[in-house]
Amino acid sequence: MNTITVMTAGQGETLWDQFVTVMLAAGPVHEHGSRYANKPALFAGRREIAHLEAPGVIDLRITRYGWAKVSADFAVDPAVRRERSRRDWVELHLRSTADLERLRLLLITALAANT
Repeated sequence: MNTITVMTAGQGETLWDQFVTVMLAAGPVHEHGSRYANKPALFAGRREIAHLEAPGVIDLRITRYGWAKVSADFAVDPAVRRERSRRDWVELHLRSTADLERLRLLLITALAANT
């Protein structure tokens, strides 16, 4: 079932807030409006490293280098979707805070790859 169609906006906003909390604990990031559209985003310095794409769907900049470090652990995770054409980005389809806990290493790696 498509996560975008089954999640309410409120649930998606709550997961975004929890995602931001995890990322703040991982290192120096700040929340600001996205450069790509009218949506919330996280920045490491001046670089946008994540933005809320839809309720429960977050685009995360991990870089090719970062993905190479963790792809063995996350390539088959149902919450992580990667298209080869988007080399530096993965799409996270979150359903609960348990997804964020499971993906913590991916999130930390993405932040480290962008700083």
